[in-house]
Amino acid sequence: MNTYKTIFKNTLATALSQVITSILGFLLLIYIARYLGETEFGKYSFAVSFTLLFIIFQDLGISNFIVIEIARRKEIASDYLTNALEIKTISSVLVFGLIYLTINIMDYPPETRHIVYLFGIYTILTYFAQTFKSVFQAFEKMEYVAFITTSEKTILFLLAIYVLTSGFGLIELAYVHILTGAFSILLSYYICFKKIEKPKITTNLVLWKKLIVESIPFGLNTLFGMMFFKIDTVMLSVFQNDADVGIYNAAYIPLLSLVGIISTMAISSLYPVMSRYFIDSEESLTKITILSSKYMAIIGFPICIGCFTLAKQFIELFYVNQYSDSVIAFRIISLYIPLRLVSSITGTHLTSINKQRLRTLSVALGSLFNIILNLILIPSLSYVGASIATVLSEVFLYFLFIHYINRNYKKLELHNYYLKPLIASLLMGGLVYYLKDMNLFLLILLAIIVYFGILLVLRAFDHEDMNIVNQLVRRS
Repeated sequence: MNTYKTIFKNTLATALSQVITSILGFLLLIYIARYLGETEFGKYSFAVSFTLLFIIFQDLGISNFIVIEIARRKEIASDYLTNALEIKTISSVLVFGLIYLTINIMDYPPETRHIVYLFGIYTILTYFAQTFKSVFQAFEKMEYVAFITTSEKTILFLLAIYVLTSGFGLIELAYVHILTGAFSILLSYYICFKKIEKPKITTNLVLWKKLIVESIPFGLNTLFGMMFFKIDTVMLSVFQNDADVGIYNAAYIPLLSLVGIISTMAISSLYPVMSRYFIDSEESLTKITILSSKYMAIIGFPICIGCFTLAKQFIELFYVNQYSDSVIAFRIISLYIPLRLVSSITGTHLTSINKQRLRTLSVALGSLFNIILNLILIPSLSYVGASIATVLSEVFLYFLFIHYINRNYKKLELHNYYLKPLIASLLMGGLVYYLKDMNLFLLILLAIIVYFGILLVLRAFDHEDMNIVNQLVRRS
């Protein structure tokens, strides 16, 4: 299958899944926030963020490592899958014990500890299922990942809405998450057994060592990545209160989800291809990195300007008469969107050229920078300080990725592709601000038309872009 067509097929499958699951997830998030209120939603956000900080000790980075290895040599899939599952079975028990001990050392009430235990189980189940999804990704069968994810999120949405509308609370909501996590494992195993590889009941301690040792850079990258995105919520809980955590996450989670949707759609398809190009064609790897970064900038800048300009309208749309204090956090955090999207490409590029250690170092330094900023800003500025720290940390990480690519690969000059989308976005933003009292959905539609019209006038798309579009339309 043609490479662009493969990318298109996988991107389409991922996109359809992401659209469905993101709509369901977003609606569920809004409903949870509305139903629970600032304080209880703060507890929910804390429990999710806290348990995710421990997940590295369960996954160890193995899920990411086996994507590269299996993508390059499909015949090793069964052995790698079996031994990865064996390692994760043991590590899952150890991780829950670590979560239990840590939350009991901290001065939290029994109800909060109970919620953390339950979401800890859910998180462990989710990342156990990720092992199977990594195999599907390596085989470039993203339609399987899409089906599993869509099924899981649909069940979660329906059960969670039922539980909340029936008058139950956060504890029952956590049990619903656990049930859907178990379902994801069973469905993933069934599809893998029938369509890809049958796991063999065998133990290879030499392979265990390789999986653990070689996965460490990926695992550390995951750890620092979780710290980068989740430590602010935990630190807000420690230094402030549950209500502030709820206010911050009411702004942060929708934007983080939006960025995650876009980057996941792209990276899930690009990651195996970029890894293969590093072996087969440096020129193709360079081209796909530049084009992907360019498209991320074209997508990211208008979203950033739109969210910044219409922050009040979005918060009112999401939460009706609640979370009005989230507007300023929403406006600040929106500034990080373009850099986060481009960094998802440059970070993947570092991994694909076997410089995952430099990616890990970058994320580690970014996480440290984030923690320091949060320590300085949260005590005095609360969720506003956490928002500022998020944006500044993303800027810092972006330049680290660019620095290491320039030193260890080649100078890609990605910034040359930012000016035209930025100009078009600012002009669009001026129109949006002038018409901000217009119906929100009509305004968004008008903004999209105006933005791409300006891009065409500025000639932001060249012959290469047109050729790719033509190929995808003709062969899809």
